[in-house]
Amino acid sequence: MAMMAPVALHAACSGADLRPQLSTEARAEIAERTAALPFPEGNHWRATRGDQTITVIGTMHLHDPRMNDIVDRLAPTLASTDLLLVEITAEEEAALLNAVSTDPTIAFITDGPSLIDRVSPKIWAVLAEAAQKRGVPPFMAAKYQPWFLSMTLSIAPCAMADLHAGRVGLDKMIMAKARQADVPIMALETHREMIDLLAADPVDEQVRFLPLAAQMEGTVDDATATTIAAYFEEQHGALLAFSRVFTRDQIDFPPAEFEALFDEMMGTLLDRRNLLWMDRIDARDERSIVIAVGAAHLGGETGVLKQLETRGFTLQRQPF
Repeated sequence: MAMMAPVALHAACSGADLRPQLSTEARAEIAERTAALPFPEGNHWRATRGDQTITVIGTMHLHDPRMNDIVDRLAPTLASTDLLLVEITAEEEAALLNAVSTDPTIAFITDGPSLIDRVSPKIWAVLAEAAQKRGVPPFMAAKYQPWFLSMTLSIAPCAMADLHAGRVGLDKMIMAKARQADVPIMALETHREMIDLLAADPVDEQVRFLPLAAQMEGTVDDATATTIAAYFEEQHGALLAFSRVFTRDQIDFPPAEFEALFDEMMGTLLDRRNLLWMDRIDARDERSIVIAVGAAHLGGETGVLKQLETRGFTLQRQPF
């Protein structure tokens, strides 16, 4: 989504890890939630069932120079595999961009009031400024579908500048390495499935998430720094728990309403996609497969690791 911003950006990521600032109560809740998750740690796993081996790599879509060494360490595994499965291939990404550009209704409000008239002036002022920082003029952002604007604002301006400059995340670096080794690459979901999932709710339902996006804008750089730090610590389960606890404590939402919204968001972005992917993974008969997906998809009851275990695979954590 960041690549759809109309102008290039120049910004340095200068956020701070938020975890040291947490209260004792918040730390305790995060630890309790993390302990309850299956497979909350580790970015590199090997799953075996009979003569089939699946290597699972948790990626990060943001860029970091340390990923160069990680890709070099993974290169022998990638070169020897029969198939690489990723969230979205270059072909599906191109199809997604083409779909949005040829069918404005996918990402834009083409009928009815714009977002300016659907949120309060205070919320819109924050959203408009946030869009501007990411290279999206407010008049254009006002016509974005709410899901599309929320996704755009979830990327910090500094991270979006990296994408515009061609500095990609680990998933794309892995795909490049696989192409060099002539390894087939397949997507776990189509661009149409992704669109249908994200845009499933009516606009009025999607608008409910915009105050959440606006209120989190003030900490987006620090949240990005926290995400990167937790990723290299291989603490994807704790990061999800942190996201819930920190966000809930920072925003002006009734706790019950926030929990419902957060669960709905995780259900859309993680749970439903994980289960769809697993049906496709389980249907593959290649003897050696590498799966490279965002690290947030690895842990939890519906996570890729637990789902592989449920399907009879034996899992072993590997060095990352």
